[in-house]
Amino acid sequence: MDNIYCYPGTNVLINKLNIKDSSVLSEVEGKLSSLRIHQMEKTPITGNFDLLHLQAIHRFIFQDIYEWAGELRTLEIHKENSFCMAMQIPAYANDIFSRLKQDKYLNNLDRDNFILKLSALFSDINALQLFREGNGRTQREFIKLLVRYNGYDINFSHVSDDDMIQASISSFYKDIDLMNYLIRKCLEW
Repeated sequence: MDNIYCYPGTNVLINKLNIKDSSVLSEVEGKLSSLRIHQMEKTPITGNFDLLHLQAIHRFIFQDIYEWAGELRTLEIHKENSFCMAMQIPAYANDIFSRLKQDKYLNNLDRDNFILKLSALFSDINALQLFREGNGRTQREFIKLLVRYNGYDINFSHVSDDDMIQASISSFYKDIDLMNYLIRKCLEW
C-alpha cells in the first residue's frame, strides 16, 4: 500500500481537489492535464532538455491536481516491470541527459539516426519513471519540444496508447524496434 502518495487505505492519489474516487480522479486529471498540454502548444515550457526541464513540464501539466507535481518520486513503483530505484534517479538521469548534450540534442542527424537516438532517449527516460503519476504525458511533451527544437514535429495521435505501452515495456528489456517503428510513424520530417 502506498502511504506516501495515496489516501490512507486506498490506491487513490492525494490530490488538491480532495477527490477520493479513483475513476473520478482519473477523469478530472485527464481533462485538467489536457488543458495544460494544450496551453503548452501556445507557450512551450523552455529549458535545457535535462532533468530540471522534465520536472518543469510535469509541474506545469499537473499543477492543478497534485502538490507534488514536478517532484521526483520517493518510493519504488512497479507495473509490468520494475523501474529505476527512486534514490538512483538523479544519477541515471544525469547520465541520460549528459549523453543527450554530447549528442548536441540530436541536432544535424539524418532521419534514421535521429529516430534511433530519439527512440533510445524516450526508452531511457521511460525506464526512470521519474514521477508517481503522469510520466507518459510528460515524456511525450518533452520529446515534442526536443523534436521541434530540431525543426521537425511529432504527432503521437498516430499511434495508440496500447502500442506506446507495449513499446515502452519492450524497450525496458533493450528491444527498441517497436519504439523505433512508432517514432518513425509519428515523426513529421
